[in-house]
Amino acid sequence: MMFIVAILASFVLGAGITALFLSSRWKQAVAEARESLDGMAEKYKIHEQENRELKQKNADLEYQVGSLNKDLKYERSRPKSLPNDE
Repeated sequence: MMFIVAILASFVLGAGITALFLSSRWKQAVAEARESLDGMAEKYKIHEQENRELKQKNADLEYQVGSLNKDLKYERSRPKSLPNDE
């Protein structure tokens, strides 16, 4: 009878130690994953800000191109003056 109790106690003790070990490994894995995700989130925010700035720069350049095209059309539509022979 004592032998069976000893075997059961060793199983319970082994399971407890295994649970502690796996719990600490799980907590470590969660902490590493959280750090990785935080880093990725920070990079995402930086890239998102850069993307917004580039879109704004693109819109500004497109506006300038449109303005220059209008100026060019205006200049082309003006009658050309003949040079004076004075």
